Amino acid sequence: MHLEQELKHFEAFIEEKTHAYFPLPSLLNEAIHYSLLSEGKRIRPLLCLGFAHAFKGNQAQAMSSGMAIEMIHTYSLIHDDLPAMDNDDLRRGRPTNHIVFGEAQAILAGDSLLTMAPEFLMRELTALPVKPEKIVELVVLLLQASGHNGMALGQSLDMEFEKKDLSQLDRKSLESSLANIHKLKTGAIISWSCMAGLYSHPDQNIIQKYKCQVQSIGQRIGLLFQMVDDVLDVTASLSGLGKTPGKDERSGKLTYTNLYGLKDATAMARALAKELHLDLRELNSVEGDWSMITEIINSLEKRLPIS
Repeated sequence: MHLEQELKHFEAFIEEKTHAYFPLPSLLNEAIHYSLLSEGKRIRPLLCLGFAHAFKGNQAQAMSSGMAIEMIHTYSLIHDDLPAMDNDDLRRGRPTNHIVFGEAQAILAGDSLLTMAPEFLMRELTALPVKPEKIVELVVLLLQASGHNGMALGQSLDMEFEKKDLSQLDRKSLESSLANIHKLKTGAIISWSCMAGLYSHPDQNIIQKYKCQVQSIGQRIGLLFQMVDDVLDVTASLSGLGKTPGKDERSGKLTYTNLYGLKDATAMARALAKELHLDLRELNSVEGDWSMITEIINSLEKRLPIS
C-alpha cells in the first residue's frame, strides 16, 4: 500500500467530514477549514492507517482515528503559531491562521478542533460499530496524549527552556530535558497514532500482545520526526520547510542541533531510523502489510541533508 494512494483516500475523507462537522458559512468554521484542510504531510493519520494495515485492522476505524489526531495536531499548530508562543507568520507555505483571521478567531478555531476531536472519534466509531469499552479507552488515551501530561506539557517545558541560559546547565541535564520535551511534545500524539492503528484490530488479545512494542516504536518515530525537524530548521529553505527557517536557533530553543551540532544530530537521526527498521523486522511475523510504516520512516530519513 503506497503512501500517496492512502494520502489521497485520507484527503477525500477529511474533506467530506470537515464539511459535515464544520459547515459553512461561519467565520469560525472558515478558520477551521483554512488550517485543517491545508496541505500537509499527514504523518499522524498515515501512521494510524499504516499500523492498521500492518495488523490487518479495520481501515474505517483507522481513518476516523486519523482524522481525530489530525484535528488535535492542527489545533496545536494554530496555537503554536500565535504571538504568545512561537510567533510565526507562515505555516505549510501559507500565512498562519491568526494572520488571516486574527488572534481571537485562531484561538477559538484551535479550541474547537481540540474539543471536537474526541466527540468526532466517539460518534464515528460508535457508528461503525466499535465496542464501547474500546472507544472509551482510545478517547482517554487521546486526551492523555494531548493534555497536561502529554503534548501541552511538552510545549510548556519547551517554552520554559527559551528563558534559560543553556550554557549554565550541565550536559546530562540538557540531554535528559531534551528527550523528555520531545517525548511529550511530539512523541505522545505520534505514539497514539500508531496505537490507534493497532486498536483497529478486532481481537483484544492481539492488542494487548503488541501494545508495548507499538507504543515504543511510536515514541521513537516521534523522536525521529523531531530530530529531522530540528535539522531542517537549520538547513532547509523557506519553500522546502513551509515555515520560517532558523527560528528555533534564534529564539534559544533547546534542540538537537544546538545541543549536539548539525553533523551529530543528523547522524543520530539516521541511526534511529536504522534502529526502527530493525524493530519492524522483528514484527514482520505479524501477518500484515508493513510497507506503509517502512515508507514513512524512509520518507523522514530522506529529508535529512546528504552527509
